[in-house]
Amino acid sequence: MTTLTRIILDAETMPRVDIEFMNNTHVEEVEMVKELGKLIAAYQDSDMPTDSETKQISQSLENWLQHTQAHFQRENELMLETQFPMLPVHSGEHETALENMAGMVKAWQSSNDIEPVAEYVFSLWPTWFDDHVNSMDMITARFAVINGFDSQSPPQEQD
Repeated sequence: MTTLTRIILDAETMPRVDIEFMNNTHVEEVEMVKELGKLIAAYQDSDMPTDSETKQISQSLENWLQHTQAHFQRENELMLETQFPMLPVHSGEHETALENMAGMVKAWQSSNDIEPVAEYVFSLWPTWFDDHVNSMDMITARFAVINGFDSQSPPQEQD
């Protein structure tokens, strides 16, 4: 077992952006990752992880990946709707983050090696997410509101 500094983001201290649906999604994601972190820590502390523990982590990872896909889709729709000029850069970050997350989930599914999952959840993701919210999301939300988007509205659904 590798000793790893566990970075755990706190929904209460996450920076808030100018659009409520984004803030709500960020809080949901941080809470999901916090719960996943508890499962990972218990798995790491176990001498013989059970099938149930393995399945819980697998399900939690799948739920997180699906939530993140929807999260990024909503933000991408907002950027399209508001004609955000940095759409290619911001959505490119989303694509890269999803590729990294999906790769981590796939590796877990094939090996059940918890260490790469722990590194991703406790180190790579929190650093990326905090930076992303403080830069890309902050600017995107500000741009959208300045250009008439109602900060209390969800993005329009794309058909």
